[in-house]
Amino acid sequence: MRDLRRDGLRVFNAEHDRPQTYKATGFRQILTPAHMAQWDLRPSVQDRRTAMHPKWRNQLRKAEACNLTIRELAWDGAPHPLFTHASALAQRRQYKPLPTALLAAFANLARNCALIFEAHDKGLMVAAILVLRHGPTATYQTAWTSAQGRICHAHNFLLSHSANRLATLGHQTFDLGLVETDHAATIARFKLRTGARLHRLGGTWVAIPGL
Repeated sequence: MRDLRRDGLRVFNAEHDRPQTYKATGFRQILTPAHMAQWDLRPSVQDRRTAMHPKWRNQLRKAEACNLTIRELAWDGAPHPLFTHASALAQRRQYKPLPTALLAAFANLARNCALIFEAHDKGLMVAAILVLRHGPTATYQTAWTSAQGRICHAHNFLLSHSANRLATLGHQTFDLGLVETDHAATIARFKLRTGARLHRLGGTWVAIPGL
């Protein structure tokens, strides 16, 4: 941390919650820590399924009974309907996702590190997710589900399938993103009921001159 100060670091988002260390090196916290949902992929498929919340596991069973089919695509940044649907959803819910152009640039530069999983019902795509691969971790990045997909619990099916696939590719952790119980309680429950655990980040810190 002292080396980073000498290199001109003035603000950072801490991955670990170590406030005393950051204060001792002259930083002060300006944003409190967020929480992430992290799904451990090291247990077996059966152990991960057992660890699911009963309601989540029941929804997965219903999805399996719908005879959905899964298509996996190594995305190279080309246009895909997932992002059109996800952009419309973000506008309706009034939040700003990462720009599609940025995700496309990552997919183009890091081949086979951006995977799209699609769920199809009778040939029609009813849900899709984008997963980014980086080292031992993979990140659940973009998602969309249609009305029919929600009836079939297609999102449960996709997330479970992608977790199993990522485990076979050697990933140890599936990062499901931020958990916000105040403004997105339903999404928070969906993520945590997979069996994922809360991981507390360290907040945002800024350098104070003279400290």
